[in-house]
Amino acid sequence: MKKLSLIFLSFLLVSGSLKAQTKVDNRTISTRIADVLAQFPAQDAQQLATNMNEVGALGEAGLVEIAKMLVPPGQGDNSKIQYALGGFSYYVTQGNRENLRAMAANAYVKALDQVTDPINKTFLIFQLQMVGKDEAVAALIKNLGNDQVCGPAARALVKINTASAKTALLNALSQSQGTCQMSLVEALGDSRDAAAVSAISKLVSSSDPKMKKVALFALANIGDPAAEPVLAAEAEKAGFAYQNANATAAYLRWAETMLAAGNKSQVEKMAQTLLSKTTQDNQVPTRIAALKFLVRIQGEQSLPLLLTAANDNNQAYRVAALTQATEFKTGTSEWLTALKKAKPAAKADIINFFGIRQDAAALPALLKAVKNKKQDVKVAAIIAAGKVGQEAALPAIIKAMRKGDSTVVQTAQTAILTMKGTNVVPQVSQALPKMKEPARAALLEVLGSRKASEQINVVLAQAKSKNPEVELAALTALKDMATQENLTSLYPLLLAADRPEEVTVMQEAIYNAVKGESDKAKQTDIILQQMAQAPADKKLLYYSVLSKIGGKKALQTVVTNFKSGNDETKKAAFAALGNWTDFSAATEIFNIAQSDPNSSYFDQALRGYVRQVSTAKFPAEQKLLLLTKVMDIAKTSDQKTVILREVGKSPTYLSLLLAGKYLDDPALNQVAADAVTNIALNNKNIFGQDVRDLLNKAMSAMQGAEVEYTKANIRKLLDEMPKEPGFVSMFNGTDLTGWKGLVADPIKRSKMDAKTLAAAQQKADEQMRQDWQVKNGEIVFVGKGFDNLTTVKKYADFEMLVDWKIYDDGKKEGDAGIYLRGTPQVQMWDTARVKDGAQVGSGGLYNNKVNPSKPLKVADNPLGEWNNFRILMQGDRVTVYLNGELVTDNVILENYWDAKLPIFPQEQIELQAHGSPVGYRNLYIREIPRPKPYQLSAAEEKEGYKILFDGTNMHEWQGNTIDYTIDAGTMLVSPKPGSRGNLYTKDQYSDFVFRFEFQLTPGANNGLGIRAPLEGDAAYTGIELQILDNEADIYKALQPYQYHGSAYGILPAKRGYLKPIGEWNYQEVMVKGPKIKVILNGTTILDGDLTEARKNGTADHKDHPGINRDSGYIGFLGHGSTLAFRNIRIKDLSKKLAVK
Repeated sequence: MKKLSLIFLSFLLVSGSLKAQTKVDNRTISTRIADVLAQFPAQDAQQLATNMNEVGALGEAGLVEIAKMLVPPGQGDNSKIQYALGGFSYYVTQGNRENLRAMAANAYVKALDQVTDPINKTFLIFQLQMVGKDEAVAALIKNLGNDQVCGPAARALVKINTASAKTALLNALSQSQGTCQMSLVEALGDSRDAAAVSAISKLVSSSDPKMKKVALFALANIGDPAAEPVLAAEAEKAGFAYQNANATAAYLRWAETMLAAGNKSQVEKMAQTLLSKTTQDNQVPTRIAALKFLVRIQGEQSLPLLLTAANDNNQAYRVAALTQATEFKTGTSEWLTALKKAKPAAKADIINFFGIRQDAAALPALLKAVKNKKQDVKVAAIIAAGKVGQEAALPAIIKAMRKGDSTVVQTAQTAILTMKGTNVVPQVSQALPKMKEPARAALLEVLGSRKASEQINVVLAQAKSKNPEVELAALTALKDMATQENLTSLYPLLLAADRPEEVTVMQEAIYNAVKGESDKAKQTDIILQQMAQAPADKKLLYYSVLSKIGGKKALQTVVTNFKSGNDETKKAAFAALGNWTDFSAATEIFNIAQSDPNSSYFDQALRGYVRQVSTAKFPAEQKLLLLTKVMDIAKTSDQKTVILREVGKSPTYLSLLLAGKYLDDPALNQVAADAVTNIALNNKNIFGQDVRDLLNKAMSAMQGAEVEYTKANIRKLLDEMPKEPGFVSMFNGTDLTGWKGLVADPIKRSKMDAKTLAAAQQKADEQMRQDWQVKNGEIVFVGKGFDNLTTVKKYADFEMLVDWKIYDDGKKEGDAGIYLRGTPQVQMWDTARVKDGAQVGSGGLYNNKVNPSKPLKVADNPLGEWNNFRILMQGDRVTVYLNGELVTDNVILENYWDAKLPIFPQEQIELQAHGSPVGYRNLYIREIPRPKPYQLSAAEEKEGYKILFDGTNMHEWQGNTIDYTIDAGTMLVSPKPGSRGNLYTKDQYSDFVFRFEFQLTPGANNGLGIRAPLEGDAAYTGIELQILDNEADIYKALQPYQYHGSAYGILPAKRGYLKPIGEWNYQEVMVKGPKIKVILNGTTILDGDLTEARKNGTADHKDHPGINRDSGYIGFLGHGSTLAFRNIRIKDLSKKLAVK
């Protein structure tokens, strides 16, 4: 079935409105419904916009048909229908879409009468709640008498809230009871229909507490004057406090509603009464609410009331009054009088009020209060004065600061930090030298925070203070104030610093200052020039600055000084390397450890390197390479313990093997057991007999009272672990057993007789022994090139792991690769060889011509370092991970030796190299069970059938080879959201017999295109034979010529012969001239002739030019569904077969 082409989709996304389509849609309404439902839920915004466009194009009748497809719970899946209708309801209410809204509302009204299930009725009512207006009222009235949908119907009427909707709710109330009655009362309250007050008031006395509560709030929401006696009486019964029925809250809510409607006098009287009756502490919330009502009504005339409240004994009430008073800017003199007379507890609150209101007239009083002996008053006054007076208050605050304790100093500093004014910094600078030490330190922090570079001389003077607190504060301020111009003043301070914290802040100050130069190379040069002038014993102070700048030159400087310096220099250089800005220093830290195993820095370097690896954002495979490197030089059990703990955090198969080596070491078996366990538990894709053996060994090694829980997890893992074999070693680490020399290529070898091949193999093996050697557990290439090392065994589908390294021999000739099934190649090379295109990185399928040949990204390690490949080959597809990064994603490997042939189904794996020496290690392979390639029966072979898909390659196909892939011998269609690309045969066919098997998933939709061109909609430009899950709910309204096996829109097929979902179906399609026959699972479901359609038109009355074609491609037409095909073969009836 075809999907709607959206010519104006980009415009739709901008304008948000539906546009007419220039492409004629020939599909029937039922097909269009089925097609659009299959696309829900949308996976992204663009797909959602497309879906909404298609739903809207269905019109009112289409929406009704979709709604009628809703089935009761347990009888089908409504999710796609609900996604479609719910999404469309929201869509039509956004922007200017009134026509679409009315269309949707009318459709839901019609559908509501035709849906009987209460769940689905509720769903449709909710849609009317979203889109309905008066046109929906009559339909909703019918449902107010139905207890199961009364509530939703009432809420929908509230949302509509027209006069007719309100009348409907009130009329229904008198005849209702129970839950429905409660829903109607709530709805009437939400609709604010004053006509309902009398009826609802009677229900307040209900014995049902739920009804009482709902009735009270309904009256509150309506907000009619006539409701007050009832609400007031109930609130008074509750003591004007809060209780279960929320009577007090309802009374206050009523007042709020009344006030919003402009009924001030009644609410004012009510609030005054409440104020006099709520004097107890448990009534304070109600008293505050009454106060707020009076302030809102009386405005500035409420000042006496607020003045009284501000001196109340209850602080919550006091603060509430002052908060209300901030709304008015008058009454300052009255408030100042109140401040003088206020109780001690209230003074601070009133001062805070002045600060919030920022009343300039209050500043003199606030400045006076700054001198108050009461600490809480003084502190409040400092903050308030700072807010009100800004820099005008600064002298008083500084004076208070000079004499105050630590609390006053801290408060004053906070006030100054946020103070506005151009004279703040000069005043602070002027006052600073005269302050006591704590206050001086605080003001230095102010200058630093304000980045007051113009006052740097004041700070520099304090940097020489003998008081440690002041000195450090000054140096810290410089960190934020200094600029590049101040560097000459900073250098001496760094050299004079004698406390570690002083050294640190000065190093930061210098770094921040030198950043004024944007070029990092120039930053480095500036620091290096100063280092050159520094005393020998002080040069090391600049290493930390270099570590912050980073870069090769800075790194090399620090490394050189580490190597040549004294103990203090080494210590500083090493610390700088440990704090370097990027991972580049980790290599140098490793080199420190590796270069001198007896050095006092060996242990520090090793641990520092492991720490940097641990925090680096690398894939597990890359971390393992780095950890393996350092494990090779570790000396003590403690060092190996540190490494093994990190290995356990990198859950790969090779990590498991590395950790497993230490299970027999008494000093390390506990940490090794933990690592093995963590790796296996965190990667369920690791399995095989060696994995089982290591886990059992780890359990045996575990000790301690808490290991039983871990052992239980291991046993569970072992029980659930796949039984098939896992990885096996391809290289024993000592010799080339299992490997041989290369003889020609697979095609040439296949043409050799046994004697010729044996002689050639003997010669190749002799060459192999010259070119390939085993050294230190590695296979090393030392030859000139192109004489590959090959496996004795042949492989079909597999997952391969291998570490590889191109040695840096200085010749820049590193170039190697791995041949898969005897075919080049997964590329490996020195990325510095730009002239050869090596800058793209390793891991690509270098020799591909049609399919991608370059990797997705560069993930190579530096020349001379180990890399890791994880290579998966299934069918003709190859996926490659380099150092844990995906670089080749399910790409077809082409047959380099003969492009007309598919990749060989089984062949040897070859290690190739030429140029610089190359090393290989950790070679493991897991053979993936592979179904036997499909073969023709003797009868089919005799009849002349040709295999188009045998489960191992897609060589006979073109088009969408991204969504159509190979999986376990099947052609799996696994499209990405919105994908609908087609897969076609490479050859064209006229008359033929096409046999295949297919497996559906729920709601699957595909098609077999015949005699189709490569462009256009194959259902019309060619002929589409439906491949469809007939029984899916979304397809129940299709036309007969739209179901499985039908020639879409032309000839209908019989239904009822598909196997259950998940089972394989067998289908045969015979096409000869105008005749089409489809046999499904042994039953002829279509036996038709195109002659009538060619003469008088098609059954769907659409234009199908494809019925007049006599040849074309055969294709699988993707419509976004997942399904699978297998055992595809064809007999070309248009060719004369040679007599055998």
